[in-house]
Amino acid sequence: MKATKRINSLLSTRFIWTIGIVVSFISVIDPASGKNLAEAQDTSSLFNFYNTAGSFIFRPDINIRVDENEMKAGLLYDLESKRIVWQKDMNTSYPIASLTKMMVALLTVEDVHAGKINWTDNVNWTRDIIVGRGRKKSIAKEQMSYSLLDLFKAAMIASNNEAAEQMGKYVTGDVESFVDRMNTRARELSMNTTFYGNPTGLPASVKSYDNSSTPTDLLILTLEMLKYDEILRVTGMGYADISNGRSTSVIRNHNHLTIDYKGEVDGMKTGYTKRAGFCLAATSNKCDHRLISIVLGARSPDLRNEVVKDMLNDYYCSIGLDRLGPYCSAPNYVTAAPPSSGDFVYHTTTVKKSYVVRRGENLASIAYQFNCSVSDLKTWNKLRSGKVVPGKKLAIVSTITEKVPVAKGTGEDTESGDQLAVSQESSSEKFTAEPAPAAKTLTVAAKKVKKITPLVQPQSKYIIYVVQPGDTLTSIAKRYELANVSQLKAVNKITNGHMLKVGAKIRVPVNS
Repeated sequence: MKATKRINSLLSTRFIWTIGIVVSFISVIDPASGKNLAEAQDTSSLFNFYNTAGSFIFRPDINIRVDENEMKAGLLYDLESKRIVWQKDMNTSYPIASLTKMMVALLTVEDVHAGKINWTDNVNWTRDIIVGRGRKKSIAKEQMSYSLLDLFKAAMIASNNEAAEQMGKYVTGDVESFVDRMNTRARELSMNTTFYGNPTGLPASVKSYDNSSTPTDLLILTLEMLKYDEILRVTGMGYADISNGRSTSVIRNHNHLTIDYKGEVDGMKTGYTKRAGFCLAATSNKCDHRLISIVLGARSPDLRNEVVKDMLNDYYCSIGLDRLGPYCSAPNYVTAAPPSSGDFVYHTTTVKKSYVVRRGENLASIAYQFNCSVSDLKTWNKLRSGKVVPGKKLAIVSTITEKVPVAKGTGEDTESGDQLAVSQESSSEKFTAEPAPAAKTLTVAAKKVKKITPLVQPQSKYIIYVVQPGDTLTSIAKRYELANVSQLKAVNKITNGHMLKVGAKIRVPVNS
């Protein structure tokens, strides 16, 4: 009876989904003009209820070169201009595999914001495990317990199917009700060509009942998810710790672009089944210019990542920004100019800190925390093996950029004997660097400076600063001689100092 009831529910949901497709395609045509609304309207609105295809403006960028044979469908969206700048079959439905978990994440975070559940809630369930071998093999019960936040990380970072299913049960009560809610929320968002049959993305017994969607619908979903900072804080993690109360595990993001381009690619979700191929909904925010890329049906994860990376790079270059990388080019108003009286230059110094390895950590997770590579850690600490034990002290080397004034009147050879204090405050990441035995002071050695071109014009309003390990809003404000941290918060729209992340780019007011 339960199986029959489930099949009837799927048939009913699939029927509603099919009607939604018909309605959405009918409504693309403007009755008054007879033109396609995608061509007739030029509006910044994201979507209208019955008009998924006509809700986004498509204006192709000729500088984007994509091998369309490497995927079934996809698009690239510029959030700043609210334009789709490249697309292939963006309104055609395909299987989406674990991109399904994006809707699971949205419903969960919406309930958290509504006060129905909390990230600190413990989610408990019983798992069947096989013990013994051969004829002595038997099934035993194992009690599982994770915080809702750790389940959220497991589902969105490591794409764990059990975590997604248990989240659905916890949020709504049972899987069937949660799936109905997923489809209802999709209709509310005008995702009229999206169908969910389960919360994991695993293939159905019948191909036509696989979870499916279009690049356009997935774009709508991604835009809705971007309203919640905690989603990006999780999906942007290269590595994360999760704990079941007995032990801690380190999980790695299946979206390797978040590791390769930390601080620039911050989401959103990967997916794979044999029928779906390799899928990716990716978000990047280089120099505060956000792009959304959707790719469905690639032949391998490496090809998928290369296609998305090249797509983002082509468009960033097309609009005058650098390719994805560790640093952001300064805007036009921060370009170099000839030095004049009262100008300054930047001096970079190397700082060595000590960090104590905690239980459950490895070199990969520590490297992520300090925005360096595993090979860097091995070199700094003369390690031959990649294994570390809790309690071991590691040397962490970072660079600090300081502002050094140029003597007035000459612009020729000058000497600077300023003492620059290096802050030992811990960063806003969840790790804490071991404090130095005594306060450290770095002295900038006397150096000859010949016709140095400063990085910032005297009349510039901002500079772009890359957050280093150990930085806080207070230390950055002191470094650039700001009166207080309120200036930094106002310019960067920071409401909480703990939002500061290593590798992030922030604007620093100068000459104000």
